[in-house]
Amino acid sequence: MPTAPTLELRRYSRLKNLRERAERQGAALQFWARTASLAVISCFFSLISRWDASLLFVLAGLALFQLVGLIQFRFARRRNAPWWIGYLVGTLDIILLTVLLVTPNPFSREVAPAAMQLREGSFKFLLIFVCLGALTLSTRLALYLGALAALTWTIGVGWVVFHAGTVIPATNLYSLPMTERLNLYLNPNFVDTFAQATNVLVVLIIGAIMALVVSRSRHLSEDYVKAERARANLARHFSPNVVDQLASDDEPFGPVRRQDIAVLFADIVGFTHYSEDHPAEAVFELLRQFHRRMEQVVFDHHGTVDNYIGDCIMATFGVPQASHDDATGPSGALKR
Repeated sequence: MPTAPTLELRRYSRLKNLRERAERQGAALQFWARTASLAVISCFFSLISRWDASLLFVLAGLALFQLVGLIQFRFARRRNAPWWIGYLVGTLDIILLTVLLVTPNPFSREVAPAAMQLREGSFKFLLIFVCLGALTLSTRLALYLGALAALTWTIGVGWVVFHAGTVIPATNLYSLPMTERLNLYLNPNFVDTFAQATNVLVVLIIGAIMALVVSRSRHLSEDYVKAERARANLARHFSPNVVDQLASDDEPFGPVRRQDIAVLFADIVGFTHYSEDHPAEAVFELLRQFHRRMEQVVFDHHGTVDNYIGDCIMATFGVPQASHDDATGPSGALKR
């Protein structure tokens, strides 16, 4: 007889397998969401930008992201896919995107100061990849991508700040008069360090929220599996309406009480001779059909299947709620 720790380990192993399968399915969903996002971004830039080498460089970068996602998808489809593949691809995505956002386009006809790269609002594209990580249903991956995006963007902003000619406020920007603030904003070499710090804070918060959403989804799925397993176990003995009552009520059986119930025993006439003259397969098939039909009759009259004893079935009527026809309702149906 298995011990309690062994049963607990087996339950944990089953839940772990379910999680891994859900993460593999989430990786596939992440790939299709990634594909749709990159397609929308490509169409958007193709419509608003001038077709030149600079645009082709952007589209080539988007195609590279799609290729990286395809490689991850091919790995994720395998049952024994390495756990670190999501972290590796996420790291490549975040680092590569940060480099493309912070550094100027090498094919651009106009060379802008490095500080201007931080004013394009392109930081928001990092948030897409942080959110995509949540689709894998991995809490750690969601936290990791949020922290990595904050770190890489901080490094990118630091690279721009220490770039030659970059201007940053010597004091709190919002304590300066409006005229000085406008002069700073009009300077193409100005970097609003407060705004960039806000970006880092936002990506950290979004990463944490995504991790909480994933964690809650995992707990809800586990609760759902437990509830469905309990319903399945109850459904073997109780009718569907009784199962719903037992699952929904806090105290389905109510207080301790004494009540009258009807107990039914039914078996197959001549089953012993039948089993002697027929092969085992035919005997078991007969028992299965008998049990199915008896279950249906019992459940139709709100009864409970208490036990199977070979070709005999034991059913009770009046549990958990008694009614006026517990002793008469099923007998008439069985005679028919």
